Amino acid sequence: MIKVGEATDEQLSQALGIEIGTIRRVLNELYESRLVKYRRVRDEDQGWYLYYWRLTDEYPTRVLEERRKRALEILKRRLEFEKGSTFFYCPMCGTRYSFDEVVDYVFRCPSCGSELEAVDNSVIVEKLEKAIKILEKVKFE
Repeated sequence: MIKVGEATDEQLSQALGIEIGTIRRVLNELYESRLVKYRRVRDEDQGWYLYYWRLTDEYPTRVLEERRKRALEILKRRLEFEKGSTFFYCPMCGTRYSFDEVVDYVFRCPSCGSELEAVDNSVIVEKLEKAIKILEKVKFE
């Protein structure tokens, strides 16, 4: 029995003219973001499960605010790490290492043995600070 406000992925695909695989990917992303939910019903004729999707009862602004706060926390930790560390990279492999990692290898690449070069991470720090400022200004509640 179909409830009002619900649709299967196939119904959504046909109504929107979008491939079923794309619809399923989007629905799964929305589900992971807690913006939609589903109920699963076994089709007695075919034996397959049908998924009936609908919007959640949770306010999207609350979900977005939680994600903003989580992203802000991650960016701040990364900024602290970038500011508090010195980095080196291998010109042959292109791999970046922290000072703590390269001390054990006497400033040589553990993969290819090339001499490591110091990295100026000021551009990364700038970008992180800019992203943090933007997220601190935005509020969803």
